[in-house]
Amino acid sequence: MKINGLGLRMIIGISLLLVLLSSLTVMASPLRKAITVTGEGLILNYTEEKYFTEEQFNYEYKKYRKNKSQYLADFVENFSSIFLTSSLQAHDWFISFESRYSMRTRESKCLILIKCKVEGAATGGVERPYFRTEWLLIPLLGRSIDLYQFNYQKDKIIAYHGKVKGIPMSITFKFSKSINHCHYHIWYR
Repeated sequence: MKINGLGLRMIIGISLLLVLLSSLTVMASPLRKAITVTGEGLILNYTEEKYFTEEQFNYEYKKYRKNKSQYLADFVENFSSIFLTSSLQAHDWFISFESRYSMRTRESKCLILIKCKVEGAATGGVERPYFRTEWLLIPLLGRSIDLYQFNYQKDKIIAYHGKVKGIPMSITFKFSKSINHCHYHIWYR
């Protein structure tokens, strides 16, 4: 079988496209996400755990090792553009790549752990703050799910478990005192 110049270029082009597309599959969404927001004074401590397959985890870790400051800067920029309005600020960023192995289950879990402190979501004094949550909930869950779909774990903790864009996700709010809430606000009893 004889291949002319155009046929050879098409084969090379298709091969390159397949290589590019196969490398994009490594960038798939996390297997699940867990977000915990803990109230401390007038600050909300944000923690996000993203669980990946080992292949995805290794890919992300290689990107991180290649340019750590750029990797974190890209995450901060993305987080800020989605969640932070002009009245909110996030600082004290922390990122960690963890591979956890359980001797009991003989399974490993690969995750990226991201933490920061969010200021500007609380009004009032330290003794009686009023925390806004719409900055986090509306971008993630839309307006159809609010704090009324969360369940009390204890009188100081409320949590949501569901799927967002097909990905299992939990969102937990924890406080040092008993809380009440409305659609998008939390306050101490």
